[in-house]
Amino acid sequence: MNQDHRRTAHETSGVKARAMTAAARILAEQGREALSLRAIAESAQVGIASIYHYFSSKEELLLSLAVAGFESLRREIATADATREAVRPIGQGAQAFFAFAGDNAELFSLMYDVQMLSRHESLREAEHQAFLTFREYVASDGRFPAEAAPGVAAALWALGRGIAAITSSQPDGKLSAEQSETIFAGAGYLLNRG
Repeated sequence: MNQDHRRTAHETSGVKARAMTAAARILAEQGREALSLRAIAESAQVGIASIYHYFSSKEELLLSLAVAGFESLRREIATADATREAVRPIGQGAQAFFAFAGDNAELFSLMYDVQMLSRHESLREAEHQAFLTFREYVASDGRFPAEAAPGVAAALWALGRGIAAITSSQPDGKLSAEQSETIFAGAGYLLNRG
């Protein structure tokens, strides 16, 4: 009896995972407008009732995707290393941030949706956890006094959010070569003056 219960719990968690995977795929390939609980159910090959079991509304599903996106971003930042061709720790964290934004433009846009962020504490907390991981890179960089590192990290994170917003608002989700060169040269200049 206990084994049957575990099998059922495993099967239902598989349904939720399939629904999230299908939603992420639809979001990446077709955009937020194409996301509906019915479309997700069809893509995941599960019944619509199963989708409603886990997500009572489209907003709840979008929130789950955005929170999972911040966790992925946090992991990307946490595992950034010198293979990203950055000399300093801040550069490693920043490159991970921008690579994630560039590779996941639709998801990134959802993660930073102003209305979603204002309505959901869990989404703000998920972003904060990603930020804390980035802040560790700033603290380990060595160019800033320990007492200044939290403020520097917050300013850089805000700058990164702005650059990422510009990037995700481009038709193809990427900065032009000229935009990229100008923005990153300016950011590099500011960092090197710090």
